[in-house]
Amino acid sequence: MIPETQTKKSPSIMVIALGLICIILAASTIAAFTLKTNDTTELDKKDKKIEDLNAQIVKLTNEIAVLMQNQNQNPDQTATINSLNNRIATLNEELAAANKRAEDWRKIVNLEESELIVNKTVVHTAGDKETIYHETMRYASYIVVEATPNSTDTCYIEVSYTYNGSPISFKEYFGKANEKHTLIFPVLPASLRIVIGNDNDKVGDEDAPKIDNKVNVLITLRY
Repeated sequence: MIPETQTKKSPSIMVIALGLICIILAASTIAAFTLKTNDTTELDKKDKKIEDLNAQIVKLTNEIAVLMQNQNQNPDQTATINSLNNRIATLNEELAAANKRAEDWRKIVNLEESELIVNKTVVHTAGDKETIYHETMRYASYIVVEATPNSTDTCYIEVSYTYNGSPISFKEYFGKANEKHTLIFPVLPASLRIVIGNDNDKVGDEDAPKIDNKVNVLITLRY
């Protein structure tokens, strides 16, 4: 949103700016897709591990069945049977753990996991800003921002990180005061910084009073 008191950009500059935004979003999308593809490959490896464990259990179970049939002719096989049963019990424990890891990874691949990372009220004087979150992301993901500013439409959120040496940032104004606004941003595995600010000192009549702002913010990470 461009305040009416600001100098409006020429159409050519706006086209260039929009083009750059599209390039950044496309790069983020391609990188996220590549990372999710890598996650899928990792999931395939975990599924293969489960397959191998199941095959081992079936093989040992068949060996025990044969030994049980021949036990009358060879009573000394009891110790072998017990050993195989213990091995099966161990493999079943490994299998349960492998299934859990695979299920957790499957949720990540499908972006089914979520975590509330910010839940706070931020109060700003005009022209002020504050970092409300700064952590390293492990997966390609996205954040859902829900915010309600109480007094001005100049309150904004800025999301930034550097991926493979390329800085990526998004800045969006929340819009009308006293209304709930929802914004979504793509995030790549990187050090993520989220800033909330108030540009009220940069717009309007210089003699007009500068308005402080309070904004309630909920941010959910989906990965």
